[in-house]
Amino acid sequence: MRKVLLSIIVVLSLFSCSTRDKQAVSIIEKSIEAHGGMKAWEEVQSIKMVRDIWMFDESGDTESNVRQENEFRIKPFFEAKMSWEKDSIQHRVVFDGLKTQYWMGANEIQNEGFLAAKKKDIDAAFYVLTKPFDLLGEDKHLTYEGITELPGGVMMETVRVIDGDPKDPNVDIWWYYFEPRTFEIFAYKVKTSDHFSLVYNQGWDKSLGILLPARRESFRVDSLGNHVYRRALYGYGMYQIGS
Repeated sequence: MRKVLLSIIVVLSLFSCSTRDKQAVSIIEKSIEAHGGMKAWEEVQSIKMVRDIWMFDESGDTESNVRQENEFRIKPFFEAKMSWEKDSIQHRVVFDGLKTQYWMGANEIQNEGFLAAKKKDIDAAFYVLTKPFDLLGEDKHLTYEGITELPGGVMMETVRVIDGDPKDPNVDIWWYYFEPRTFEIFAYKVKTSDHFSLVYNQGWDKSLGILLPARRESFRVDSLGNHVYRRALYGYGMYQIGS
């Protein structure tokens, strides 16, 4: 009887950590191959690139434009560096695997809330580089949602992904849209605590064995995915990979 109870507990714990349906897994596996394959991704130890960022307000005016140098070390543990110049002042943020530090010129900023926000910026910049390779992680809840029509009438295979507890009302929910023929990631939508965003991949750098973003465009959207206004535009270049 004790063995039976232990088996039930193990099964329930597995379902509580991750739920996924076969169609969602199949699409993601095909997408991983389309983006270069898991073997190629696992050989990557670091990624460097230049990232151009344009931010826009609701009226379409440019809020900011900056060129960043980004460096991410994946192995043996995660580290990151981001640097840019704004108003003739050099900005630099570093995550050493344990803590985040930020310098504005020669001045180090030590406000904890500010540093936490900059760590989120690092995580967001790295996040797009890891897709679709980490979508089959044990903590992912995967649901196939069929074919979705995006603005403009394009039809895409759709997988919903939840990182964390699906019962948590504050957890982010992601929808990934895959090209039905190539299984490349066409776009993704995310629901955060206060808004929805829809981000399009508008080109890929295919020169280094894995697909890396070349250009992305982000829109604030309503719950149905209809564009409200363009929020950001990203350009990527000068990639270097360490392996």
